[in-house]
Amino acid sequence: MAKLLTKKYQNNNKSSNAYGKYYGRIVHTETLTTDEFANHICSHGSPFDRSTIIGVLAAACDCLVELTLDSKRVRLGDLGTFYMSAETKGEVKAEDFNAGNIRRVHLRFWPNQKHSYALDSTSLRKQASFTDFSDLGILTPEGDDKSEQP
Repeated sequence: MAKLLTKKYQNNNKSSNAYGKYYGRIVHTETLTTDEFANHICSHGSPFDRSTIIGVLAAACDCLVELTLDSKRVRLGDLGTFYMSAETKGEVKAEDFNAGNIRRVHLRFWPNQKHSYALDSTSLRKQASFTDFSDLGILTPEGDDKSEQP
């Protein structure tokens, strides 16, 4: 069974009510490339070869961005739904609000809540087992830098 690795850290933000308390973060051991992901899919007995899987994944990414930028949501089976959201600057009068008020646009993912994968937080927590990273004797996990994005 797979295990999620965790790492303890202490909150050092003096202005926080959580200052000094210890929390946990998930540790990521590696980031798979598209090729590695395609090879992993092949290792599960896929009838498609690696190059076909890579082509499908590349087309899916291109189309996902295209469709969500066209104000459509894209539901990928039981995995979940991708969609766009925006951060905007508010205006007192409706007529003063325009596209210039849009500060940022985000591609979002809403995990499946009902079907076979059950990717909601409660279901994932029930499926997960955890191992403290410090118990493994590994020096530095990938992405240990807090500024690095997934």
